[in-house]
Amino acid sequence: MDKFLESRWFLRGFALLIALLMFYTVNTEEEGTNTSVNSQSDVEVIESVPVDTMYNDEEFVVTGVPSTVDVTIQGPAQYVTRAEAVRDFRVFLNLADLELGTHEVPLQPEGFSSELTVTISPSVATVTIDERVTEEFAVDAEFNQSIIPDGYELAGITADPETVMVTGARSVIESIRYVRASVDTDEPVEDEQTIESTVQVLNGSLDKLPVTVEPQTVDLTVSVTQPSKEVALVATPSGTPAEGLQFESIELAEDTVTIYGPGDTIDNINEIEVPFDLSGVSSDGSRVEVPIPVPEGVTSLSSEMVSGVISLTEASGEVPAEDAEASAETPEDTGEEEPAEDTASNEDNIDSTEELTLSALPVEMRNIGDELQATFISPASGELNLRVTGEPEALEELSEDDVSLFVDAEGLEEGEHEMEVQIDGPSNVTYILSQTSVTFSLAAA
Repeated sequence: MDKFLESRWFLRGFALLIALLMFYTVNTEEEGTNTSVNSQSDVEVIESVPVDTMYNDEEFVVTGVPSTVDVTIQGPAQYVTRAEAVRDFRVFLNLADLELGTHEVPLQPEGFSSELTVTISPSVATVTIDERVTEEFAVDAEFNQSIIPDGYELAGITADPETVMVTGARSVIESIRYVRASVDTDEPVEDEQTIESTVQVLNGSLDKLPVTVEPQTVDLTVSVTQPSKEVALVATPSGTPAEGLQFESIELAEDTVTIYGPGDTIDNINEIEVPFDLSGVSSDGSRVEVPIPVPEGVTSLSSEMVSGVISLTEASGEVPAEDAEASAETPEDTGEEEPAEDTASNEDNIDSTEELTLSALPVEMRNIGDELQATFISPASGELNLRVTGEPEALEELSEDDVSLFVDAEGLEEGEHEMEVQIDGPSNVTYILSQTSVTFSLAAA
């Protein structure tokens, strides 16, 4: 027995048995470890993964391809974590071998580890393959009427360039109804303005179409004009000149004026009557400046004032019978020369006075209080012309600073009022207003 235990073959066999036991033990532990690792599975959803398409984009146009999809991956945690972090994968549609028309094509993953289970949502895309077409279209320029100032009209609107190239599927190109660019501004256009605008391509239902536009933007140039018309000025005298004189004519410095406003308004205006108040005018050849009335609907005039030279003559009256007889007598018979002297004296008095016109004097609102504010209705400018007559010496020293026009609004309430205009100024001259009263409205401040 001892010899057997000590034999060489026994020792070799025993060593082999020990080696086999150790090998079996090590492999069993590794398998247990791998099974433990593989059992740690994970699930992750990767959102908004872009979709690639494979087709001949020089000849065809594809519609219906989703721009992104969601990808769910499941598998060992280390593979899931790596895929989400590195993102060296893609999702694509292979359309290379498909013909024109509509097809349902599965979305395919690429670049994922074989250890992962990949699910794409949606998994199928319904796509339409159509012939690629490029056509030239004229750009229609559009604008909002609010950009045209009051009293102005659109003179023109142009696009630069006037046409664009539109590329898309033939069926889409054939559905185009509008290629337009809009003036994108809320501010009124002054004279001429250029604005960059994006070109829109729409179908009959005003839906934006999936096409490519070259160029994508155009420059829109908008120009506006104010319609105008030259009309006649007609002097209309009123009032009575100084005693002993009668009105003969008024010669205007300008007999026409240009009016501005909407075309349909100014087309119906051919003349403007300009009132001249002759009350108190005492010398022939007096030059008077008055405002030109603005007709309703007219926005502005080329001139706000016009001057006129007033021609006067001596008033002719009936001579009493006994005076006529006296006048028929010769000077030798009567010896009366006093009437001639009186006439000369009257003429000297008339010629000794002069006239001055102060234009556009503001009418001051006095005693209106802080709670109310006034708005002039007539005249809308709140200004009047003042004719002043008197001795040359008095008029020579007179200026606009020496005279003020005002209305006393004390005690007036909200609403519309008409009040006489009062004058503060030197007392050695005579004043004649272009209108004796003004109309205004009072409202809460």
